[in-house]
Amino acid sequence: MEKKIDKIKDSLIAAEHLFVGIFAFVAITAAILMLIYVPAVSKFVNVYAGDYVLSATEGNANMTEAYFKQNMMIMKTAASEFSEANLSDPDEVMRLCVRIADSSDFKHIGFTNTDGITISSFGGMLNTSDRIFVREGLAGEHSVYSRLTCDFDGQLMDAFSVPVINKRGEVVGVLTGHKHPLELSSLKLVDIAGRTDCNFILDDYGSVLYSSGPNEIGLREGGNIFDVISSESPYGKEINYILNSVHNIELKEYAIRGTEYFEAFVPLKGGDWTFVSIIPRAHVMGSFNLLIIFSVGAVGVMALLLIVCSMMLAMRMRRISEEISEAVDTSLRQMYVDPLTGHDTVRRFRENYAAAMKDTATGHALISLDVDRFKAVNDLLGFEGGNEIIRKLSDNIKRNIGGNDFFVRSVGDQFYIFANYSENDELVSLAERIISDAEYITDEIKLSMSIGIYKIDDPMIKSRVAADRADMARDSIKGRKESRYIFFDSSMLKKIRREKRIEDIMEDALALGEFIVYLQPKFGLGAENVVVGAEALVRWRHEGRLIPPGEFIPLFEKNGFVNKIDYYMFEEVCKLQKKYVTMGYDPKVISVNMSRTHIHHTGFVDELAAICEKYGIDTKYFEIEITESAAYEDMEILRDIFREIKSKGFHVSIDDFGTGYSSLNMLKDLPVDVLKIDRSFLTENADEHESASVIIGCVVSLAASLRIRTICEGIETKEQAVLLTKLGCNMAQGFFFARPMPVSDYEQLTYGIQG
Repeated sequence: MEKKIDKIKDSLIAAEHLFVGIFAFVAITAAILMLIYVPAVSKFVNVYAGDYVLSATEGNANMTEAYFKQNMMIMKTAASEFSEANLSDPDEVMRLCVRIADSSDFKHIGFTNTDGITISSFGGMLNTSDRIFVREGLAGEHSVYSRLTCDFDGQLMDAFSVPVINKRGEVVGVLTGHKHPLELSSLKLVDIAGRTDCNFILDDYGSVLYSSGPNEIGLREGGNIFDVISSESPYGKEINYILNSVHNIELKEYAIRGTEYFEAFVPLKGGDWTFVSIIPRAHVMGSFNLLIIFSVGAVGVMALLLIVCSMMLAMRMRRISEEISEAVDTSLRQMYVDPLTGHDTVRRFRENYAAAMKDTATGHALISLDVDRFKAVNDLLGFEGGNEIIRKLSDNIKRNIGGNDFFVRSVGDQFYIFANYSENDELVSLAERIISDAEYITDEIKLSMSIGIYKIDDPMIKSRVAADRADMARDSIKGRKESRYIFFDSSMLKKIRREKRIEDIMEDALALGEFIVYLQPKFGLGAENVVVGAEALVRWRHEGRLIPPGEFIPLFEKNGFVNKIDYYMFEEVCKLQKKYVTMGYDPKVISVNMSRTHIHHTGFVDELAAICEKYGIDTKYFEIEITESAAYEDMEILRDIFREIKSKGFHVSIDDFGTGYSSLNMLKDLPVDVLKIDRSFLTENADEHESASVIIGCVVSLAASLRIRTICEGIETKEQAVLLTKLGCNMAQGFFFARPMPVSDYEQLTYGIQG
């Protein structure tokens, strides 16, 4: 112990001698070092101060961006509710807008349909189709605009807008939200050198969208930075370039009205705005210059004081370094750590993807995964319960992927996995493990997932393109009752390209009359089996060949073009019926199919009646045919539409009857003339299947008791025709009687008109 104490004493004496030596050395060399020391320290401090301003500005920009992201997330969550709502009911839409406004910080919530009509949480409706954020929302974009005049109360507010997308991926409207303009002073921003009035958000033109309060250079909301710094000066041109180019974080030093300023520019992600801190250099440098003064004074007084000051400087630098390090860590966490799951963000995923694709020694795959009908999870467990499911699913994926694999939660419940593999079985095994483990995430609801797997075959392919192909595969099986996975193949890409080609020519094809009417006769069931009417079917003759309906009808239903085709077909049938009346015939009733999307369009029935009036043909010669599945859209609207159809003198029929779950309710609620029994009830030898006979017989009997006529489609055999006759079905159509045929063949069969 004594030896240790002596050793400590010797160390202390040596330290004392060292400090004495340092003092003597500093005293002797002070004059020489002064000429070198002061400029060097000044330069160093200036650089460090700039880094400090830049890091603090970046942290403040991230906090501001988090504010906008949080509000946008609220809007996106609300938009998902509208995608499930009955958007054709203004009262329901208004109630939903009011509820969302009441449960959030938004002062006003509005829903705008595809016609540009906005239903407001304040009450009332306005045409806002000229609003830029409405147009962008209808184009599928998310946007934020500052200080726009609210159409409903005239106040300046920040406007947020997100598209409302239905289950088919179609934009059916825009959800807009208005909040009082952001006050930067209300955010917990890091002050820079004791200043909180130095923060601004500028747009590409230099206009001040937000400021943190009165400031020395006189910038206010609505002002412009080029009013302070001439846009024609070198500084102004440099600032204009920074604001209008894809750039990284920038730090500049400019003189404004004779005063030197630090200007830090940080672009806000997802927009065209820039977060700017403008603070007098003297304020930032004040504390640092004080250290220089102490150092110079210490040289003139004694070396020991200089050492103490140096120690103080080191401690001060350490604290500043810790603050900067903390700010940088916070920024990195926001950039690279998902706040919900604690795993990587999309930015980190893309960086990892770019690095991983450089390795060509193994195969790579991108896997797209999401939970089917996740809204049901949120409805059952609540928003936080849904978040907990996402966190557990993230941990599940992390456990199952390989050591060199990585994943990301893209948005909501959608995930992407980058997986390395040698054999397909490895990818299959990974998908099956994830599906299996998901069954144990919660006991309250059974989770089903859709998984699309794209084996990357081009090392230069971008991550977004790879993700699109994985999504394409996933979407092909999405919505099934059980979890499924599927590999992407080129046919999916070919389908997209084929659909794009069809969309490119469909308008011209309609204008050129390439869509033609085919008629499939309907026969009465009885002794004579005569033609009692027909169903109009569309065919497309393009470049000398008929394109099968299965190639274009589903696409037209998805992109909305089917509405134009429906009106075109109806008008062509009007021309035919007018022709037969003019020739002295009593036309047979022709049924025309109408897409269920028409039930949401005001004036749909009036337009059909107007077409009949245009050709001077009685509406009694037409049957409007709507599928049973339209009842799922809105039963009350469908009932009103059917009544309106009947009031105009049209016949009305329900197609594919029996395929849904509400058929009996439909019979009691809807004024129907004809039920078309779906072909799925028939088999090749229907009379041998008692269950099919019983079902069809019950439907026919029930319809007859309600004075509704019945027709069965898809009759392909004599046995089926005999069975239906026995069961009392009124009419039938199918290949056994006649295939869909050109108009000339129908006219010869029905009226004896020779072509």
